[in-house]
Amino acid sequence: MKNKKAGGKFGGTKNLKPLNRFTPKQSPHKEKENKTEELWAKILRHRTEILIRVGIVIVVLLLATGFFYFSYLNKEYDSINVVKSSDSVVTMGSEVMRFGNCILVYSNDGMKCVNEKGDVVWNETFQMQNPMIDISGDVVGIADYNGSIIYMMNKSGKLGTINTGMPIRKFCVSAKGLAIAILDDSDITPIHIYDTSGNTVAYFSTSMRNSGYPIDIAITESGYVVAVSYLYVDNASYKTDVAFYNFGEVGQNQTDNLVSGYTYSNAIVPEVRFIDNSNAVAVADNRLMFYTGDQKPVSSGEVLVENEISAVYYGEQYVALVFNNTGEGDRYMVNVYDRNGKIKDTVSFNFAYEDILLTGNHIVVYSADECLVHVIGGIDKYHGPLEGGVLAVLPTGVNYRYVLVTNESIQTVELK
Repeated sequence: MKNKKAGGKFGGTKNLKPLNRFTPKQSPHKEKENKTEELWAKILRHRTEILIRVGIVIVVLLLATGFFYFSYLNKEYDSINVVKSSDSVVTMGSEVMRFGNCILVYSNDGMKCVNEKGDVVWNETFQMQNPMIDISGDVVGIADYNGSIIYMMNKSGKLGTINTGMPIRKFCVSAKGLAIAILDDSDITPIHIYDTSGNTVAYFSTSMRNSGYPIDIAITESGYVVAVSYLYVDNASYKTDVAFYNFGEVGQNQTDNLVSGYTYSNAIVPEVRFIDNSNAVAVADNRLMFYTGDQKPVSSGEVLVENEISAVYYGEQYVALVFNNTGEGDRYMVNVYDRNGKIKDTVSFNFAYEDILLTGNHIVVYSADECLVHVIGGIDKYHGPLEGGVLAVLPTGVNYRYVLVTNESIQTVELK
């Protein structure tokens, strides 16, 4: 009997894969781990995409900001737009000074404080031959040269009246409401510090034979530290001593409250000034001196000057020296220094100016009919005419917005 060939009706032994009913499955724990990894991968990709988008937005914003800031720094203005205007209360023959966001109008007959709207906030009457005025913060004092009364006011009104009982040669005030005065008393020269009630807070005196004659004084806003410039002349020679006194706790242990001092031979120092509680400036006929320290001021810089100084102006950050230009070019030259005596800019102009303002990082030079606005370390932002016979240009705290005071109006203007 013949065997049938494999692969008959039912296919015989074809290569069939065995049916494996017992293929192992992943455990629930492993599946959970895989799903978690996939979820974190998606979250990571999503976060990466967000970071990339945010980064692109930041870069675009930085580029746009840089572009607009660069354009802003280099933008020049050629006109003035009047934002608002009010009637002026300035009378003929009066002087005008900036007093914060107000103005002071004073003459031999009195002084008044006027706000930006032209409203008179207060009015003080007196009779003076040669009024002297000093401002520190929100405090203003006014006195007559060789008179004996100091009127002390702030933006709200009178703080008090000080009767020195002796002729006043020079005085200044502090933002805390103190006044210091160089007085005249025959052989000696008393220097008194008063409060607004007229009480003597501290005093000391000097004589020409011992220390020299005090030609200028300054007091910090806090009222604790005082600077005095003494001129001493001996036959054909002369010198100036700049002395610093501390009437707070630090100075109590020092002889006569003297905490530091500097001598300048063959130099006259007619002006000392505190820029703030920690920085002072002294101006000589041949140099500019800087001091720092809120308790014991020390020398921090010195600038020798070859040309004759025409005027000095102060700001919160800078000091400006004006020189008459004897060479070619513009008539005036201004060197601007920081508090350490480093020169930051030189500005020149060719018109007869009335005043110079240092406000923020700008210097503003103006006359009755012309104005120059310059960015310190930058460009001239505006150089053009003023109208109406301007008596004073006052900053407002907003860039390129000023208050112009004339005999007819008080205008708030913007550079355009």
